[in-house]
Amino acid sequence: MEEQALKIAGRIAHPLAILIFAIALAVITLVVLLRAKRPFVAWTLAVAIVVIGLVPAVASWLVQSRGVYRVRLVVLRPDQSLADIAQVKSSNRNELKMVDGGWELDIPPQSRPADGKITFSATVKDEFLNGESTLVLAQDYYPTAKLQLVADTSAKLHGVVVDEGLVAVAGAKVSIDGYPDVAVSDKMGSFVLPAHAGKGQTVEVRAQKGPLVGHQAVEAGKTVEVIVSPPE
Repeated sequence: MEEQALKIAGRIAHPLAILIFAIALAVITLVVLLRAKRPFVAWTLAVAIVVIGLVPAVASWLVQSRGVYRVRLVVLRPDQSLADIAQVKSSNRNELKMVDGGWELDIPPQSRPADGKITFSATVKDEFLNGESTLVLAQDYYPTAKLQLVADTSAKLHGVVVDEGLVAVAGAKVSIDGYPDVAVSDKMGSFVLPAHAGKGQTVEVRAQKGPLVGHQAVEAGKTVEVIVSPPE
């Protein structure tokens, strides 16, 4: 019986399976020895078997608990000051907790990506800033990730150039103050131009065709109407 039990035990690897096997073996041992009227030995052996069976499960739990990564994320503005108000997300969708000087994220072993990579993204809408950073989880269980925010310049400016009578003006040159990009309005007066700004950010647009000139403040990412007129 003992030889057969040892063979079965040798094929079991999972801690939970080992514990179940130990409990079953302890019950059998208890029953056999109680029938033999050896209660002290029966209970002693049964408890010892269960304790031994618990060791792999406890060891596994300790390893897993130590395997929890506690990541600290620091978000920096372009001037390197801390951005304490931002919308922050992680690629594994775990919740980030706001703490003094940044954010924290707990990543248990079962949530660790196969390649160990976690990507963070952050946005400060009011300041038109965003950024992204990737951290590779390795031997350090308390890593710090830095995320550098940069100015959002992804928006485009869509619009139409018209004269004072709201008639479309074709062939007008359109530009954003401070940037060299130039778009030429088509026969419908339409144009598309990189805004060099974030969506909703105010930019100065200029349009000109011959003596007709228009200059006004508009919001990037919107369709705007630029009115050109003769100089006063």
